[in-house]
Amino acid sequence: MMYLINSDNPYSDWISLDLSFVEINSRQWDLETNLSFSENWQPLLKGRIKWGLKGGQLKVTLENGQLLIASVPQNQDFLISTSTKVDDHIWILNSKTIQEIKTGDVSFKLGTFIPNAETFNLTATFTPTLADFSITDAEGLWKHDISPNQHGVLERAIARFLQQNYSSPYISFVQWGTHTASFEANRLILQENLTQLDTLIEQIYNASSDDLIELAKIASLNPFIDLRGGNLIATQLSGLSLGNANLYQTNFRGANLTDIDLSEANLSCAKFSGADLSGAYLGNANLSYADLHRASLALSNLIGADLTGANLLEANLSNANLSGAKLVDARFGNNPGLTEAMQEMIKDRGGHFE
Repeated sequence: MMYLINSDNPYSDWISLDLSFVEINSRQWDLETNLSFSENWQPLLKGRIKWGLKGGQLKVTLENGQLLIASVPQNQDFLISTSTKVDDHIWILNSKTIQEIKTGDVSFKLGTFIPNAETFNLTATFTPTLADFSITDAEGLWKHDISPNQHGVLERAIARFLQQNYSSPYISFVQWGTHTASFEANRLILQENLTQLDTLIEQIYNASSDDLIELAKIASLNPFIDLRGGNLIATQLSGLSLGNANLYQTNFRGANLTDIDLSEANLSCAKFSGADLSGAYLGNANLSYADLHRASLALSNLIGADLTGANLLEANLSNANLSGAKLVDARFGNNPGLTEAMQEMIKDRGGHFE
């Protein structure tokens, strides 16, 4: 007999994990999961924040049993990938859309569970990464005259606070089986952690430099990996060197990125609508499915860049270098600076004009 032993969804206003079993026979069950996502307000320090999740990692750990994994599910909201290591089975959920917080339910079959002993246990946890946390609004935490650079760093710093305090070792937990197995309970938020966050907000606000790299250092954020998925709207990033950075799904809407070095960076699904990338070095960058609507790419170096599926409608392409760029299913139209030669080259490489 299979029993629900433990369940812990302490942040059910944002994410809740559930497992269900469909009996095939007395020793086999089909295992299905349901994840419920929401976006809500939460008090923090002297104010409040509104946050949600864009994805995360579901891990199923087995004791005295095996799981015959079902085929990778097709989902309209997530790209789902799987991996297995000994008794751990992992499903990674990445949002298909740019900067989109997930709301609603996601259900899919995980596989068929077959115990190989009289006593057995199955534990499932859901754990978001830093990039999966998104702060969509904040009130009462800082003065209204902070700069976009300060705001961008603080958004990631608060996201890291949530990750470290809400999802260590997990944000949701479910355990089924014939007996209780040991598990690590979610820890309480310590007052000293809240004090440190409050102090950091003051340090960022009073910083002598508005340079994004310097602000990230104050927050102990690595700009090459910890800004991924962040909101860097209208930031001033001109001339920065962020080559090879992982900035997947980062929001640069309206940002000043003139002469920035983003060579070989992961910018897939990033949002650059209305951003100024004039003179930017984007050689071999991954810009697949990025939103470059009305962005300026004048004089930019896009040699070898991957623009598969990217939105370049109304983007300024004056003197942009697209040599060797991948353009399959990239969308163009009403582009200032577009020459006839460029137009033919784009069509030859699988780009489309609308």
